[in-house]
Amino acid sequence: MELDELKKSWNALDQHLQKDRLVDEDKLSELISTYKSNAGKSIRRLAGWQRLSVSIGIAAILIVVALWCILPRFISGNLKDESCILCLFFAVTIILGIFWDLKTYQWVRDTKVDEMPIVQVALRMNKFRSWMKYEVIAISVWAVLFTCLYYYLVGLYHKPLLFQVIIISLLLLVDVCIIYLVYKKLIYSHLDTIRKNIEELEGLHIAEAPDDNFRA
Repeated sequence: MELDELKKSWNALDQHLQKDRLVDEDKLSELISTYKSNAGKSIRRLAGWQRLSVSIGIAAILIVVALWCILPRFISGNLKDESCILCLFFAVTIILGIFWDLKTYQWVRDTKVDEMPIVQVALRMNKFRSWMKYEVIAISVWAVLFTCLYYYLVGLYHKPLLFQVIIISLLLLVDVCIIYLVYKKLIYSHLDTIRKNIEELEGLHIAEAPDDNFRA
């Protein structure tokens, strides 16, 4: 009798453990699905912003080309030369920006959370984050170059020193605000969300490993 009761108790305990394991596995699968969905949404939003940036760049280059063709008909002298230099400056930098945005857009678009291992997704997004750092540096350098070019072409050096300081400070302040809003509030907010979800996914996969090894 004692042996039968022991077997019954053991079977009941085993059934209880099996139920708990199934519940835990269901919760784990649900969490993994949620984190993948959140990371995927943020990646798609990043791709959308990159695609929008490419579209804006194409529209901007068309506007610059139109201005290049139209302005010389209505202006002459130094103003004509200055407008041509500015158009050339904007055209070159915009074209470079379009090619860069195409590269980063394709990289983000091809990052598939549902199809790639989590480690590979993490590596791709870390690389994209490093690219964004280079992009911020490049835009900062562009802002300084544009300010210097504007300072020279407009002849600010002929103005009173206080006026020069005010104009240059305003230009730099506008550049800093634009860079902060675009990257800190848009790009990096999505990157932080992706990083947090990937970290959670990596933790969940580590938690899965002991059970898999045990069952093997």
